[in-house]
Parts: sequence; C-alpha cells; structure tokens
Amino acid sequence: MCGILGVVNCKGPVNSKLLNQMLDSMEHRGPDGQGVYYFDNIGIGHRRLSIIDLEGGKQPLQNSEKNLSITYNGELYNYKELRESLRVKGFSFRTSSDTEVILQSYAYWGIDCVKHFRGMFAFCIVDTTKKELFLARDHFGIKPLVYAHNSRVFAFASEIQALKPLDAIKWDINLTAIDQYLTYQYIPSPNTIYREISKLPPAHFMRVDFSGEIQEQICYWQPEFKPDYNKTEVEWIEELELCIKESVKSHLVADVPFGAFLSGGIDSSLVVGYMSQIMSNPVKTFSIGFEDEGFSELNYAREVANFWGTDHFEAIVKPDALGILPELVKHYGEPFGDSSAIPTYYLSKLAKQHVTMALSGDAGDELFAGYLSYTDRWTRHLSSVPEHLGCFKKGLYPILNSVLPQRYPLRTANFTDWQRYIQFYAKNARTNLWKSEYKVQLFATDAIHEQKWNLSRSYSHFQRAQMLDFQTYLPNDILAKVDIASMMNSLEVRTPLLDLRVVELASQIPETFNINKTSGTWEGKQLLKKIIAKDLGKDFAFREKMGFAAPISKWFADTHKSSQEVSERLLSPGNGLDTLFDKNELKKVANGSNSGHQWLLVFLQEWMVQNK
Repeated sequence: MCGILGVVNCKGPVNSKLLNQMLDSMEHRGPDGQGVYYFDNIGIGHRRLSIIDLEGGKQPLQNSEKNLSITYNGELYNYKELRESLRVKGFSFRTSSDTEVILQSYAYWGIDCVKHFRGMFAFCIVDTTKKELFLARDHFGIKPLVYAHNSRVFAFASEIQALKPLDAIKWDINLTAIDQYLTYQYIPSPNTIYREISKLPPAHFMRVDFSGEIQEQICYWQPEFKPDYNKTEVEWIEELELCIKESVKSHLVADVPFGAFLSGGIDSSLVVGYMSQIMSNPVKTFSIGFEDEGFSELNYAREVANFWGTDHFEAIVKPDALGILPELVKHYGEPFGDSSAIPTYYLSKLAKQHVTMALSGDAGDELFAGYLSYTDRWTRHLSSVPEHLGCFKKGLYPILNSVLPQRYPLRTANFTDWQRYIQFYAKNARTNLWKSEYKVQLFATDAIHEQKWNLSRSYSHFQRAQMLDFQTYLPNDILAKVDIASMMNSLEVRTPLLDLRVVELASQIPETFNINKTSGTWEGKQLLKKIIAKDLGKDFAFREKMGFAAPISKWFADTHKSSQEVSERLLSPGNGLDTLFDKNELKKVANGSNSGHQWLLVFLQEWMVQNK
C-alpha cells in the first residue's frame, strides 16, 4: 500500500515545495520513503509502504527509455506471469517489483493493459511521447483515487486531504453529497463532498493531456451474473474451494511479515483456514471485540484460532467513539458514517504491532448472498403476493387486487423498496431536517443509485440485490472504510475473496445454490457455509449472522459524558450544522434515541469544524 498524487499545472511549472507538502500529508500511507518526478508543468509523487522488492521498488519509476514514469498504489497478484509473458515479447526488467510490470504492460498494450491485471491498484503513468497522463483504478475499487479538475489545475491523489494545499481548487461544498451521506452513510462515487473533486469509479481509466484537459474516462470492465445451470452443488463447492484457496495463496506473496483479520465470521474464518493449509508457520490472526457481548464474536474467533493453531491476538474496544472521532474525520477527508470504521481502525492498529500486511474476508456477503437484508427483507418481494399470508388469503389476494389495487397492491420490487432497505436516514426525516432553502438538494440524492437500479433489470431477484450492493455499498462503504482505517496505521490489507477469478466464478453460480429455504427458513451464503462446516461443523457455519458493527447506541446511552458531548455538538450555536439544518429537528435528534442519526450528524459536525 502506498500514497500517490500528481499535479498538472495549467499555468506553469509545478511548485516542488507544494508537491512535497502534499506528500507529507500522506506519510501514514507510505512511511518507508517518498519520491517525486517532474516534467514540464507536471509533477507526480509517491509515498511508499514497502511490501515487495524492498530495495528495488522505489517510485516514481521510469522505463529505460525515460518516456514513461509511474506512481502506483496496490498489488498485482499475476505480476510474475505477466513479467514472463513480457520477457518473451522482448521486454527486460531492472527490478523484481510489480510496479515495473505495470509500466512495461502499458508500454506493450497501451490503455488495454488494465484488462490484463489481476489485483488491486490505482496508478498514474506520465507518457511524455503521447503527452498525456493515464490513470486507472482496479476492477472493484479496492484502492482509492480522487481528482480535481478546473481551468487552472488537474490534480489527483489517494486521499482528499492531500489536495488541500492546492489553492487553485475551489473548496465549495456539494450539498447533494451531504444529503447522500445522510441517506447512505457514505458519498457514492463519482461524487465527493466537494464540487470540484471527484472519485474515479472502480474499473475506470482516464486520459488527461498535458494541458490538464480530460480526454476520456472509460469503464473497462463490468461485473455481470451469467448463471451456469449445468453443475451440481458438489461441483460448485469443489470449484470454489480450489479457486478461493488459489486466490489466498496468490495474496500471500510479500517480503514482509503478514497475518489475517479474524472476526469469527464465515468469510474471515475461511481465509484463515486456507492460509493455515498453505503456510508452514502458524498464521498470525487478529480479532477485536467489545465489552457488550451482543456485538462481539470473539468466542467464534478463538474457536477458529484454536482449530487451526494460529498465533492469535485480540483486543477489546472501549466506549470512546468520540475520542477517536477527530482523527477519523481527518483521514476520511469527507463525511463517512459507518461506525464500524472504529473497530476497523483498532483492529488495524493491533495488527500493525505484529505485521505489515493482513488478509481480510471482505466481499463474501456480496458475492455469495450473505447479508440478512436478502433473507429478511428482499424475500418479501420474491412473490407478487405477500409471502406472510396464509394459503386462503394468498388465493384471495389477486381478486382483492383487481377490485382494490391501492389497498391490495401486488408486491413487485421497485426502486423505492430498495432505497427503503438501504437508507440510514429516511427521506421524510431528511426533508424535515434540512432548512427550507436547501430542500432542493433532496431531488438529486438518489440519481446515482437509480441509474444502478435501472441497469440491473435483467438479473434474477436475489442476484439483482447482490449486484447493487457490489456496485454501491461494497466500494463506497466497505472498501473505503478498510483502506483508510488500515492506512491510518500503515497496514496493507488484501482481500482474496475479492479477486477477479473468484468474482468471475461466483458470478456463474445460480442464486438458488447460495440462497434458499430448503431448511424451512431463508438462508444465504449456503455454499461457503457448507465449505466451512467441513472443518468447523454445522453449528459454527449455520449460526445467526452478526455484523462487524460498533455498539454506538449503547456507548451513547450508557456514558453520560458521551451523551452530553453529542448534545453539545448538535446544538451549540455556530457548530456548522445550524447553517444547514432546522434547529428544532437537531434538538429532536440530540434528545432522541436514534444513535445512527446522532453518529451521522456528529461526524458531519466534526468534519465541518475541521474544514471551515
């Protein structure tokens, strides 16, 4: 993992002092060194966290012809195969790093190089022959890339705060983005909190000429479900086991100590199991729990650790969400309301004391239908007749619908249903919250998600929900959360379930193998549970799911100091919130019991204080 940035100054040379100041703001992403490269009105920089080729992988890196220079963040898991393929084609290599493989891949394939990569990445290549910059982000959005563009400058970076020294950027707030944040607890790509700054979406590349003009931005890959109905469940399980194990093995290539996050859930337990089978030494595993056992899976994590004989470390997170808040706000760079960023930060901090890289089990729920929302909510729309009705009422319902359609509507999933299930702050509550002069912001809030909804019409019932989560919640929330929280601690996190080969295999599995009610109740993630049950048993595999969430409601309610600080942050004059929101509505939130709304507004308030 690293931090990257670059500037195209439309008015003259790049200020070297300014570029170094920008790099200094990302020291946490790369404490092992930094480098810069300048050409005419362009400057690129790099902060390095050394993982592979500790001596030879310094950046920015140039090719031998000196016409290509790269700054790169990420890891390629097929770089050895690509390097050998390029050698056959006549290319030579001065280092053993994957950075040089990306550079030479671009030299041979041009912009199509990204179609050959298997890994996580965000990079920029300066091509002095074509006089353009080539920027790209990995298929799934594991690695971040934000950019600013106006008539004075084009600039990019791994994190928003790295762009703050640039006075050529107008830091006007995007009010629609604030409403999106309140709605989803994140700001969806390509938006950011600022009007002039955007996120490059996953699986996109862009070309920028030396005058700072964006020539094109193209999506080079799209996830899609193509179910193969010719295989049995046994065959799917066999293929999945081989594919996931191979992915885990490919993710273990590193020249530094590494381990794994172990929540005790299905996905991380599966990853740890394969690591234990592959490695000759015990896996170092790391777990975080809470004093409130209702939010803690430490017992299951210990069970996994004992079964595989791992070198296990764990810690308990104390109720101090507001204490860590300023540091979280500083690094996320924009409002980010997923409170599980707190345990993720402490988990990364724990892991960093022992290793430099860790594997995680992220993306299992999206790929294999593991979220409770699929079984508890999405099943309601599987039939046009409400599923909870008895046989007689189900038979009568279509007749009632024909006579009184408004009172007895046929239940077909629509965009409003999906939005209702994923919103953290409902539209009517947000309408009341905003001051009257800003309510117009609400009309554009859902546009990005509605476009995703419309493009997913061809998918089956549950796979549509999976696809929507895969394209929205996964990159904008889960992956963003893990990247920032781990990089705050200079820790690299890899996601073997979110591997191109695993994703492409998972997309071929018919949904009924993953989610069904053969046991009498709806159950998701069936295939992975049956795999993990081989080692840890059915009771472990088929227990009720518990998410990786912080007990914010209990912390706020049980701690008088926290409760008082929440009220002060929401109600104090000049707190920033009172310029946008109705004071009476803020008072209702402060005095109410909805800790989710309180946390969203407290995070936003701290962000506004830090970014006046």
